[in-house]
Amino acid sequence: MEPKFKNLMKPLKVGNFIFKNRLVAANSLPHFLQGPERYPADSVIAHYERKAKGAAVTTCMGINNFSAGQQMPMDADFSHFPDYDLYDTNCQNYLMQLADAIHYYDSIACMGIFVGPPSCYPIMKWEIGEVPPVKPGEMAPPAPRHFTIEKVPAHNAPHEYSKEDLEKVCTSYAEQAEILKMLGYDMVSIHMCYRANLPSKFFSPLSNQRDDDLGGSLENRMKFPLEVLKKVRERVGKNFLIEILWSFEDEEGGYSIDDSVTFLNEAKKYIDLVQLRAKNVDDAHPTGFELKEVPFLDKAAYIKERVDGLVIGSVGGYHYPETCDKAIADGKVDLIYAARAFVSNPDYVKCITEGREDDIVPCLRCNKCHGRGPNDPFVSVCSVNPTIGLEHKLDRLSTPVDKIKNVAIVGGGPAGMRCAIFLDERGHKVTIYEKSDALGGAIKHSDYVSFKWTLKDYKNYLIHQMDKRENITVKLNTTATPELLAKENYDVIISSIGAVPAVPPVKGIDTVEIHSANDAFVDPDSLGHKVVVIGGGEVGVEAAMHLEEKGHEVTVIEMRDSLAADSTMIHYREMLEASWEAHKGCDALLGCPVSEVKPGQVCYTDKDGNPGAVDCDSIVVSAGMRALTDEALSFYGIAQEFYTLGDCKRPATVQQATRAAYAVASRI
Repeated sequence: MEPKFKNLMKPLKVGNFIFKNRLVAANSLPHFLQGPERYPADSVIAHYERKAKGAAVTTCMGINNFSAGQQMPMDADFSHFPDYDLYDTNCQNYLMQLADAIHYYDSIACMGIFVGPPSCYPIMKWEIGEVPPVKPGEMAPPAPRHFTIEKVPAHNAPHEYSKEDLEKVCTSYAEQAEILKMLGYDMVSIHMCYRANLPSKFFSPLSNQRDDDLGGSLENRMKFPLEVLKKVRERVGKNFLIEILWSFEDEEGGYSIDDSVTFLNEAKKYIDLVQLRAKNVDDAHPTGFELKEVPFLDKAAYIKERVDGLVIGSVGGYHYPETCDKAIADGKVDLIYAARAFVSNPDYVKCITEGREDDIVPCLRCNKCHGRGPNDPFVSVCSVNPTIGLEHKLDRLSTPVDKIKNVAIVGGGPAGMRCAIFLDERGHKVTIYEKSDALGGAIKHSDYVSFKWTLKDYKNYLIHQMDKRENITVKLNTTATPELLAKENYDVIISSIGAVPAVPPVKGIDTVEIHSANDAFVDPDSLGHKVVVIGGGEVGVEAAMHLEEKGHEVTVIEMRDSLAADSTMIHYREMLEASWEAHKGCDALLGCPVSEVKPGQVCYTDKDGNPGAVDCDSIVVSAGMRALTDEALSFYGIAQEFYTLGDCKRPATVQQATRAAYAVASRI
């Protein structure tokens, strides 16, 4: 029987290499998975091993040229660009181990070169010593030699470089690629997008202000990036793949997509592949606020129609195999580049080849794989894959199953359902008790909110898993009690009954009708035209935007100095802010604690201590959640094992609930 996604799974010959399918694990690495070592840590090798099991090409983040230890964790987005030392033979040993691990799974080993601040361009300067005199007839020893490393600054403006320095930069790229080839890598991925590195800065008229033959016209601005690629090709020869990361167009006032076509038709003399990306780094990591599933596919197709003889792929939102397969079948791209698909699903390709595409866990596009929030350590997590960052120690974290157990889970929210899936995978039998008429718990509201479509997909995935797994039984409209569960003789009870909206101790709040954020999401028509949202965290902001879309006029009052202060900082917050700005019917008062609530009015104190008030028809309170801890603990003592899980312990995100669900299941 032919594969269901035969276009996506079809091998591709590129140069002298065979790609086992059309899926590339694009440049990515969880932040701080790599320690201070100048070589790939075991945790990193394990991470890329998992990707290599499915991906045709596994692209490693790795070369950030002498930047190690230069940033504090929260200062910049460079902690997932390790700084492996290509020039140290001890480090080279581990770099070869990484390539070998990727090759074990018949994946192409690719290393990325991204020169982020405060990096430099290194180049070896060889010194040859004198050969000592020898007696007649004796063989002369080789001349002693050693090298030092000259470091050319990497982040000056294009007009600040002499042509001599630019020649050194070209040589540096070529030298690094040659070392990678020597270490067993098949391919180098050179970052040339977002005006983040020198070649792309030269190409863009926004950053290239030179007045010589390397600036001004498109022809002139192309010269330096093309010279980089020419030098690399000359050093590595034909039996090595060269890829560039390229923004299909620039920001307003910069280069156009047709300029990219012109450039790529010249660059194809030296390169084999191009990974097309958005014009800026945040757009390249689309979130739920982007309602298109794959927003840049048509841009890639435009370029592919006009550039022959170059393997073309694009990145940005690729996840569902149906979409990916069709993109290949329609001839819009040759390759699908995905990062988050492999983060959220390390067994992504296995699910496809085994006909289990419905087991692929939807990515929330929350971008927590780039860190959580500004008040957290800058460490990567995944909201739907609890094993990210743990790949190298999963065996010792999980308890072997000694016998099949009968488990009851009280609560059918995301934590309860996800725990049931993990327990089923370990062979246990699970019964979920849900007091309402539908599963979903705290994420049911995603059915009603336009920009929550990724969360809705995830909720529906969980419910589908409950339906398809024979060892999971769901009892809806059933309020679990200790007495009820005691009659069933369960081996394990997991209490996952969630939380309820918290009500802040504000004067008068118990004398007026208030609504929860969930009410605003699910039933906006029950609210009046003018709405005040008390609390401008991420949930409050989202409730306000949803109400605005439904025709309401909304004012958010927040005691902190910024809205959604704890939201994901990298590749998410800017898009949240852009979405907020686009909702013209929303306003916010910041640094304003609420002092009193009256019928039709919310009073506050501004940052200068002055009183103020906002008139309204309805009041929404978004002040966090209160864990139902006492209710959860009432189920203790009726089974040999007892666990609490999810919001009933402490209000949590989907990511925290998922990690906790996995941890509980792995111990049963």
